[in-house]
Amino acid sequence: MTEDWKIQRDRRRCEKPGCPLPTSRAFYAVLEWPACVRSDLCDACFAEHERRCQGGEAPIFWRAVRKQTGKKELVLDLVSLRMLFDRLAGLDDDRARALRYFCALLLLRKRALRMVRPRTAQQERADLLVVDPKQKDAEPIALIAPAIDLSNLDQVKAELLAAIGEGQAEAGESPE
Repeated sequence: MTEDWKIQRDRRRCEKPGCPLPTSRAFYAVLEWPACVRSDLCDACFAEHERRCQGGEAPIFWRAVRKQTGKKELVLDLVSLRMLFDRLAGLDDDRARALRYFCALLLLRKRALRMVRPRTAQQERADLLVVDPKQKDAEPIALIAPAIDLSNLDQVKAELLAAIGEGQAEAGESPE
């Protein structure tokens, strides 16, 4: 189970001379699917990466922000988390569905999504039914909870935080 959740980090440094990524406070985190490898890119490198993807599928990405030194609370960019949630909808994969479910839980907690009652038999089969409170007429999004071994719950949390860029800040690592 744990290896299904493992998100690898691309630890190579950018080869572009003068790339501002090491000192940038904000950057793009790109999740390569199905390899499940996360790469961090500066704005210019991300634009180049997006151009290369024009013919194929759009990249799965979110805007990440490094934690400021001395601050204790986590920095969570809700807009980027919502973009990740929406992009994961297009993937037909158990890991993507599970990651989307956990993104939904975070978005619920921050009130960027709202739970609603099921109105159809199909909606009743879902474990979680959510809508965007800003979109009044949008159809509810039905999500199924992934199977989780409770003994590995801390591992799942760490991997989710690593996917959205928070795990390093908690561990005191500096992002590369």
